[in-house]
Amino acid sequence: MPALVRARDEKLAQALAKGVMTLAAACIAAGFSGDPAAVTKKCRQKRIQDRVKELQAMRQTRVAKRLDIEYETTEAAAKALGISKRWVLERLKYNAERCLRGQPVFDAQGMQIPGKFTGRPDANGANQALRLIGLELGMFIERHEIGGPGDFTRLNDAEFEAKFIEEAKAIGLDEDAVAGLLTFQGNETEKG
Repeated sequence: MPALVRARDEKLAQALAKGVMTLAAACIAAGFSGDPAAVTKKCRQKRIQDRVKELQAMRQTRVAKRLDIEYETTEAAAKALGISKRWVLERLKYNAERCLRGQPVFDAQGMQIPGKFTGRPDANGANQALRLIGLELGMFIERHEIGGPGDFTRLNDAEFEAKFIEEAKAIGLDEDAVAGLLTFQGNETEKG
């Protein structure tokens, strides 16, 4: 679909497609009235809605292409430098071990004395290296607080289930995971 014939309609569609301003602000910026009824009527016009969808699809395609190029460039750079997941994990492990044993001791000529260390471990550095290793290996569970304190206590079962499904979808859980969580009973040792 080419640009809309009327310049103001095209300007409105462009503003709406960006999604950074309210409908009224987009109408005013395009030269239309900011009256709520007029805004609603104008923004519901099929040609405006179709053009907005087209512009958003075009923008999405451009973003996807840029991300593909960025990924390929990053991957090529890592390959050229000889960097792999294994390489990074080995260096992180080395850093964690080095941080735990302390800094090496050097002689007067600046040569490291084998087996001698300051004895002052860097616990923060070691923890950071170990944390990065754990994250890469998927050892940690990311937890999300859903709702505020007491949000679910005053709900009956049907209301709780509806609220749970809504919140779970909001954080991106798929329907199978939500259904599994809703039907989970636990075993007797967990209940006791």
